[in-house]
Formats: sequence, structure tokens, C-alpha cells
Amino acid sequence: MPDPAPDIIAQSPHENSVVIETNPAADDCHVRTAWGCTWTGIVALVFLRLVVGWHFFTEGAKKFEYDSGRHELKMTFSAEGFFNGAKGPLAGFFQSQAPTTHDWRELLAQPQQMTPEASDKLTAWVTRYVARRKNELAKGQTTEAEFIEIVPGAAWGEQIREDWQKIAGQFKKIKSLSDEQRTQADKVLETQERNLADFLAEEALDMQDYQHQLWRLEQAEGVGGADEIPFRKERIAAKQADVSRIPLRWVAAVKKNDQYLADNLGDVLTPEQQSSPLGSRVETAVTDPQVTQLARNNLLVACVITAVGFCLLIGLFTPIAAILGALFLLMVMATQPPWVDGAKSEFFYYQLTEFAALVLLAATCAGKYAGLDSIIHRWWSKRGTTKGA
Repeated sequence: MPDPAPDIIAQSPHENSVVIETNPAADDCHVRTAWGCTWTGIVALVFLRLVVGWHFFTEGAKKFEYDSGRHELKMTFSAEGFFNGAKGPLAGFFQSQAPTTHDWRELLAQPQQMTPEASDKLTAWVTRYVARRKNELAKGQTTEAEFIEIVPGAAWGEQIREDWQKIAGQFKKIKSLSDEQRTQADKVLETQERNLADFLAEEALDMQDYQHQLWRLEQAEGVGGADEIPFRKERIAAKQADVSRIPLRWVAAVKKNDQYLADNLGDVLTPEQQSSPLGSRVETAVTDPQVTQLARNNLLVACVITAVGFCLLIGLFTPIAAILGALFLLMVMATQPPWVDGAKSEFFYYQLTEFAALVLLAATCAGKYAGLDSIIHRWWSKRGTTKGA
């Protein structure tokens, strides 16, 4: 079909020259089309920036909670589960960022076959231990905490006790304490050790079963072809996920006991001492450094997410905010690579989608439209022009 408004090529009065006459209507049509496409893209970029910014901002803001009693913000978020659930080649690095809770992975999560003889021996010991402790409690007696070798959590218990003794030792080194307060600290430690021994004895049979399941998984993984047959790989991965959740309740219980020890040692101080700088020194002495570091990481993550979302919403420093958000999501995706058995592939691809959106926002001038970046850009350009003049 011929062009409805073709350009007119006419011969000029001069023999060897040609005059090209353009059609204004055709040029105006092309300009309007380009202008429309440009503004469609701008509106789409601004919409994308606002949506991603709102998601980041709301996810970051809900990690804080205002304490009306103390008139301060509190963290309601912990990255510990995120770090501990990491899979793949970087799993060790991410897991090292979370508190080890007295090295439970090395001392408790150990494969061990549960033979009938071992099961009967442990059952008999648990029965005797429970009967003895009931008799002691009835008579008001106290004995030293007992961690014998046949108890699956014995090595972990010894490590916990050693760590608690270090904490109590640091507490007792504070010069402002009286001899009576140091004696009270020793009693607090002894009580916590006995409670720990009772806890491990109560959970001994379940811990034995847990270690046996780890042993069975180890045997299943060692069978030839386990990595090649799809349904076997899926079954082993599912079993690994189930077994990995078993010790979490024990770890959580020990964390509570860690906090009980810290709180009880703090209660040894007088009210005047608690409100003085000594209270802060004691809090530092009785707090696990790994817990303190995790709290800092939690605050950093929450602040970065909130700041990225806020900057994207108002279009301020958009490329920088988008790059920071993309790097954060890249770190998150690195914890669940989809090619690793047991990883959450749907979680990875969900993050990948938003990662791609952030890369697009970083590569374009998405903040110069309906954002504060336009004001900064005009100010900077005007400043450069003034200097040049």
C-alpha cells in the first residue's frame, strides 16, 4: 500500500540538482509516536520504582516496633533462622554469622547408630537418674550436675557448662561487687548447671533417636546411585529437611537457659547498681558476643531494607538505592541456590524477579521523573553551568 503522505521528489530547475520536499504531516506523526512511547516507558519505570520501593519499605518497617513504655524502637526481627537455613557452597559462611549456641552442630548433630544394647543401657540410666532426682528434691538435697558419656548430649552439656563458667567468672571479676554477691553468682551457676543436667537427661532418649536418624541418612547417602536417581534424591532431601528441624527445640531451650543465667546474674546487683554504669558493664559481661553481633546484623539488615525502600519511593539517589537492594537480594539468593538439594527454589526465583527489577531501575533514570533526583540533577547541572561561565 502506498504511503498516504509520501515525500515529493521533484526535479529542480537546475539540470543536475534534486529538491526533496518533506511532508510536515508525516514528520509530526513520527514525533508523536516517539513521544508517546517515551512517556509510556517513563510511567512504567516510575510505577515499577514505587512498587519495589513500597515492598522494601514495608518489609523493613515491620521489623521495628515502638515500645510505648520505654519510648524507644525495638527489633522484632532476627536473621538467625535465615543464616542457619542457608544451603549450598556458602552455607558455612552464612551459618557462621549466627550464634553457634555452644557449638551444638559439632557436638550434638553427630550420626550415631542406636543399637538395642545402647538403647537399653540409656533407658536404664535415665530411669535411675529420674528416680534419684525425685528423691533428692523430696529431701531438699542438691548434688553436682552430672554429664556422663552415654548421654547423647553430654559433650554439648559440658561445652555449655564451660561457657557458663566463663560468663560467671567474668561477672565475678567486676571489682565493684561484694563477696556476698560473688557467692550468690556461684549459687546461680550451680542451679543453672543442675537444671541443664536435668534437661539433657529428660531429652536423652529423643536425642539418641535423632542421632540414629542422622546415621540412617548418612547410610542412605552412601548407597550407590543415591545422587543419580531423582526420586531417591528427593526423598533424601525431604528427610534431611525433617531431621534438621528436630534439634531446634533443644537449641531454643538452651538459649532460654542462657538468658535465665544472664538475668539471674543481673538480679544479684542491687537496684542502685542496676541503674548505674555498673549495670551496663554487667550486661556486657554476661551476654554472648555472638548474640551481640547478631543483634548488630539484624539492625543493619532492617535499616538497609527500610532505607532502600524509602529512597526508591521518593526517587532519591535511585541508582545507589537500587544497587544496594540488588546486592542484598543477591546475598539472599546465595543462601538458597536452586541446584542444591533441599534448597527453596521458589524462594530463589521470587527474589530473582525483584533483583532484575532493581537492576533495571539502577540502569535507567527512574528517579529523575516524579522523584527528588530530578531536583538534584537540575541543581547540579545549573551549578556546573555557572562554574563554566
